[in-house]
Amino acid sequence: MNRYVRLSLFTKSFNRQNLLRGKRAVRPFSMATTETIDMEGSMNKIEELFSAAKDELEYADESQGSVYYHEDRTTAEKAVTDVLKAYEDFLTELPSDDMRDVVKSKVGMKMRELKMTFDALPEEGH
Repeated sequence: MNRYVRLSLFTKSFNRQNLLRGKRAVRPFSMATTETIDMEGSMNKIEELFSAAKDELEYADESQGSVYYHEDRTTAEKAVTDVLKAYEDFLTELPSDDMRDVVKSKVGMKMRELKMTFDALPEEGH
């Protein structure tokens, strides 16, 4: 289905190494290993939540007009909310504006598309 966001958060153009390197292509010596591990864990969490949200949106779309739609739409809404919250939390945890800009330019559109896909689902009873 073309309506759904199919790309992974971390495609060839946006991978963990590019984020950790930032624009300078060299990881700063001041970045602690624990910060890197925390960032890696956060990115993994976002990727998992993003994948789950895409699945829930597809289930909701497929169940339109059935008795399951209410529950599927509610579950999709929660999944989208969870991934958007994790993304916003991740942005606030990043140590620099440069890193936030890189993430926003690479992942921000995918997050907006996910939200727009949910918003395109009809309200119940319509």
